[in-house]
Amino acid sequence: MSGSTGSNNDIKSASGSNAGNTTTQPAAPGGSALAAEIVNGLEPMFNNFFDKLAKRDEKWRDEQALRDEIAQYKREKELNEWREDQAKRDKDWREEQAKRDDEFKVWREKQSEEQAKRDDEFKEWREKQEKRDDEFKEWREKQEKRDDEFKEWRDKQSEILEKLHAASTSGVRGAQAAPSTPVLTTPRLPFMSEAQPRGNSGASAYSGTPQTSAQKPDKFEDKWYIDLSERNNDICKAVDLSQIFDILGNDWRKAWDIASTAESLSKSKDIQQILAKYRNACTNLRGRLNIPKVSEPTYQAAFGFLATAVQKHVAAKPGKQQSLYWYDTHNTPIKRGDDRKRKPDGCFSTACVPAPEWSDIAVVVEIKSDDMASTAHHVRGQILQDFIDMTETLPRRFMIGLTLAQSGDIYVYVCVPGGIYYAQLGGLHLAGETKPSTGNTNPTINERRVVAFLLLLQERLCKDSGHLTGSNIGLPAKFSFGDIPDMLVDGESSDMHQSTTVCLGLSEKDMAKGGIYGRHWHLRGQRTWVYPAQLKRKITGQPDKIDDVFFKFQWGFDGDGEIDVHRFVLERGVPHVPELLHTATIKGKAYGTHGQKFKGEAMVMEYVGKSVKSLFGNNALCMPSTIIDIFAGYVHTLVAAAEIDDNGQYALHRDISIGNLMVTEDGSPNIIDWGCGRVCAENEGSRPSAKEMIGTAVYMGIRMIAGCNSRSVIDDLESMFLVLAHYVWFTYGEESEFSEDLWSIANLHRVKVTRVSWLIAKDNLIYYMGVSETLPEALRALVESLYELLFPPNFSIVKLDAKSSDPRRKDFDVSKWLGAFDNAAKIARKESNMPMPNLEMLRKHVRTNSNHRISFIDEPSLPPQEVTNKENRSPNLPDNGFDELLSEGSKANLPETPTQHSSKKRPSDLTNFSGNKKHRM
Repeated sequence: MSGSTGSNNDIKSASGSNAGNTTTQPAAPGGSALAAEIVNGLEPMFNNFFDKLAKRDEKWRDEQALRDEIAQYKREKELNEWREDQAKRDKDWREEQAKRDDEFKVWREKQSEEQAKRDDEFKEWREKQEKRDDEFKEWREKQEKRDDEFKEWRDKQSEILEKLHAASTSGVRGAQAAPSTPVLTTPRLPFMSEAQPRGNSGASAYSGTPQTSAQKPDKFEDKWYIDLSERNNDICKAVDLSQIFDILGNDWRKAWDIASTAESLSKSKDIQQILAKYRNACTNLRGRLNIPKVSEPTYQAAFGFLATAVQKHVAAKPGKQQSLYWYDTHNTPIKRGDDRKRKPDGCFSTACVPAPEWSDIAVVVEIKSDDMASTAHHVRGQILQDFIDMTETLPRRFMIGLTLAQSGDIYVYVCVPGGIYYAQLGGLHLAGETKPSTGNTNPTINERRVVAFLLLLQERLCKDSGHLTGSNIGLPAKFSFGDIPDMLVDGESSDMHQSTTVCLGLSEKDMAKGGIYGRHWHLRGQRTWVYPAQLKRKITGQPDKIDDVFFKFQWGFDGDGEIDVHRFVLERGVPHVPELLHTATIKGKAYGTHGQKFKGEAMVMEYVGKSVKSLFGNNALCMPSTIIDIFAGYVHTLVAAAEIDDNGQYALHRDISIGNLMVTEDGSPNIIDWGCGRVCAENEGSRPSAKEMIGTAVYMGIRMIAGCNSRSVIDDLESMFLVLAHYVWFTYGEESEFSEDLWSIANLHRVKVTRVSWLIAKDNLIYYMGVSETLPEALRALVESLYELLFPPNFSIVKLDAKSSDPRRKDFDVSKWLGAFDNAAKIARKESNMPMPNLEMLRKHVRTNSNHRISFIDEPSLPPQEVTNKENRSPNLPDNGFDELLSEGSKANLPETPTQHSSKKRPSDLTNFSGNKKHRM
């Protein structure tokens, strides 16, 4: 438009110029005048046209400006409305937030008041509890004092009666003087310093199974010792004295063969000198040793004189190393790890200290009067309890005990994994006149043999006292694998184990990680000791590397060991199994008798937390999703181990229990203690037979309790289910006689009765456990789903017997187990959307390994080599299975309603569960 306007103006200018020129210039001749007239006529028309164009352009610009103003107005109006709405929303949010803050402040104040009230109530309860504890402690001290006073009074009465009887029978007149030779006694001192705390040997969490088949009495009485001996009567075997030294090893046997010849016993100057000192010390006991019935205090004093004479004789000889120190402890209790006390009659200690500890004792001695034989259940029970206490803190490969009783007979006891072996050593020389009196003043060969044996103890125990490293390392302790006698280090360079130090219990923090775990208090089968420890490695040119680890020592039968099974599952990539950092074995020495050979295994493995027992009762700390995820990890481990690999091999754990399922602080599960496990193959010779009952009684599958002759991963999964059910009862249930019997009884027959009663109540599974309504829906769904998988309608408990096949194998599908966990996890996510990494790993494993097979074997037979050296102690059911069991107390007598108690167990009150654990096949 502007361009057109400019052109028009130029034309008008040109026209104007021409018009001016026509007035001044003369008219062109001819047509020039006509052209000028035409131009002058068109000029107004052009001027009118260009004026209209200019007006139209101006009008368009005015309309456009108006449209722009209207649009701007609308935008500003919408923006103002949005700002007003936003301001209103902000105001409403601030008012609502202020309201919530006020409500939260009120709730927090209310919670603070309730918490303060709970703290006050707890403080009041704790004060009352401490007061009761102090009263009980005071009462116990008074009771012990009265017991000591009564025993002292009884000893004095016995001494008076003996004197009167001796005076009337042999003409002895007047009071007899007390023994003139002092006997080393121990003062009342604490068992361990605060820097050396004892571990709690109750639930195992570790790596061995923290269950015990031996109850722990509140007070040790005569009946307890008799019962202990009778319960273990089948593992106590009388043997020849020569076999005792076969058990201890070739070096012991060779040394004894030299020392015990008739010529050596009769002509040994050492024995003659010791007996001369002994006779002089017994001068004032001569009459008391010759009466018809010699009392316990008399035998106590006489043996003390003999032990002291041997000790002083060895100490006086130049070049002889003093290794044992005699302590008369029959009036001085020695503290155990649980702060209770026991009084062995005497002991030979490896440490010369004011007061020996159980870990210091190399040989224990029990003494009785002529009223009791040396092999009686009472005295033998005391020796067995001594062996249990000696293994409480430190690993032992063997233990030695002596008993002195009727007619002065002395027996020697040796405790090894095969059992308790005992033989008559000889007799106590009765101060110049053997009984019955024959006028013979010279000691017999049997009496000289006792002295020769005590001298041999002094010689041999300085080299190997049965402890892990041969000598008493104490606790806390530091040692390397090279310190262990006859140890063969596996898969490592010769100098690696020398430059690596294992530190047991370096601090209270270490011991607080769980103390000492294992099966060290068992008298039969494998013994294990497990310690939270530190591994210190020397690296050239770098600072020492220190790692938190578990150290485990296992002492049992020769054959397939835990290291082999543990390595097998690790090499297969089975998850949730701790790494082995160092391993070593003790093999090749002639331990054993009756064809038995023993084997030791030492392992250093990564630290994997505490046992699942640490979760018991922590319903406020453990969300249901956490429990579901942890147990999904256990299922993953057991299933992955049981899948047949390319070589046709698989592994079963066979001892799933509360102590073998571990969990770290971040919720990572691990399964330990593969010592009862087996690496199996799909052939006749490697089938996982259950001819020997293996496992922990309260967590054994129902087929194992029934004595069925095969095992599969289903049995391991059933044991895991029982641990989960135990957690549910302990955390959400109430005490009742019936429900407690499910988890705390030590009698296998009662396990059978209670388990059958529980399992046949399918519709009332949770109810029979005495679980309250507070049980989360997710855990209830998981327990019920796993129960349906383990005990389907076609699985008859009543019809089980030794020859029964497992009908569950036909329908076993790992995906069904995954479905049970997925369903429970779906319910749990309604309350908490916590991640479940272990369940996700199981889900991935099932998805990617759907073609892997699980081995099931119905009727295996034991290989010949597995039958030879084992005794079948399985308390299996008769062929009619549970029919006879149920007939003893018919189904009508099975408990219907658990009897509730007002008290509720706390985690620290978990009883020592039954551990009917046999040696591994």
